Amino acid sequence: MPNRSKPHALRHGLVAGLLSAAVLCPAGALASDSLADAFGRDSEVDLHFRTYYFDRLNPGDVTNAAWAAGGWIGYRTGWIADVFRLGVVGYTSQRLWGPLDKDGSGLLRTGQEPYSVIGEVYASMKLWEQTLTGGRFQVTQPEISPSDIRMTPITYSGGNLSGQVGGIDYYAAYLNATKPRNSESFQNFTEVAGIAGVDGEPLWLLGLAGQPTKELQWRLSTYYVPNVISSTYADTSWLTPLSPDYKLRLGAQAMYQTGVGDSLLVGSAFSNWSGGIKADLIAGPAVLSLVYNQTGSEQNYQNPYSSWAGYLNMIVKAFNRAGMKAWMIGGSYDFAAMGAPGFAVNAAVVHGWDAINPGTRAGEPNWTEYDLTLDYRFSAKTWPAWAQPFWLRGRVANVDMGSDGDLQDYRIIVNYDWKF
Repeated sequence: MPNRSKPHALRHGLVAGLLSAAVLCPAGALASDSLADAFGRDSEVDLHFRTYYFDRLNPGDVTNAAWAAGGWIGYRTGWIADVFRLGVVGYTSQRLWGPLDKDGSGLLRTGQEPYSVIGEVYASMKLWEQTLTGGRFQVTQPEISPSDIRMTPITYSGGNLSGQVGGIDYYAAYLNATKPRNSESFQNFTEVAGIAGVDGEPLWLLGLAGQPTKELQWRLSTYYVPNVISSTYADTSWLTPLSPDYKLRLGAQAMYQTGVGDSLLVGSAFSNWSGGIKADLIAGPAVLSLVYNQTGSEQNYQNPYSSWAGYLNMIVKAFNRAGMKAWMIGGSYDFAAMGAPGFAVNAAVVHGWDAINPGTRAGEPNWTEYDLTLDYRFSAKTWPAWAQPFWLRGRVANVDMGSDGDLQDYRIIVNYDWKF
């Protein structure tokens, strides 16, 4: 059995150091055993180590490369009197290697500078299974999300209310700032969108999700930033058996956005859409995927605050340029069925055509991206308990951009997530 004395000592030390001033209720308002449970037995410490090597060769022999180490450490209380909860998460990314002439990997700040930031610090109140949260926190909606594709995720500040009504999950939020993934500070939503010289604007967000049956699920999400953008996303998926050995999962998604007010994002009024359909043929550990996506021709689809939520947001490129049509064929395989639990492979080819420059209306080169991802998780019971949180990932991508040239992208990522 693993030694539990060290984790308990470390947990108690973190509790004392991080949250000694966090008990906001008057003396005697809560029973001492409830406080002891919330800050002790029912609390959670999350130590997430990550090291990430990134190397991208762009057209013109321009290289973005770095190797960083860091991750995050977080502490969350249990529910105090089944009503209150507190949490805090600190993030960091430290340079192990990163020549100044190879800046731009996104693992570090501009100039290959390291960063550290308190990315989350929040208080939650739960009443009738509805939860109100204020502070800094992650948001996990389709178009406003952590987008955790480098060293640390995107987080947001403001307040949110979440819960379930009539079998439908809801999430409503008022956000006043966001922390980009490689930033040490929170910025308002106009600044993050690259709009200078104007007052900051908030972001209003509403998300709904449901699962009418075990096989059918749907989501709807919309956000609004005054004088910048309004964007709405919807998707659905349905799973059905074809035989004892095969299943078919069908999915569809649709997105629509417009400039609002002064339309500061692109400098003039605009509207655009994007949509896709997807089919997954599932045979035990193997999945074969086919996708088609198309984007309206008025404007490139805008995603100023997190990654694009489309099916064809690949390792390198998001296939959402104005007028672009794109298809993908891909597949994945989990080798647990072959006696290698934890090992999985995913590969895809995407081709996009008919894109135009939204300003000049001239045609743009076609894109073809080839992606390969290898994952190994130390999840097999033959590994000791201390090793099982390890997750190794290797990713390789090549993008043929026609007359714009080729791009090669290589990544090695190691994660270790320890909760206690």
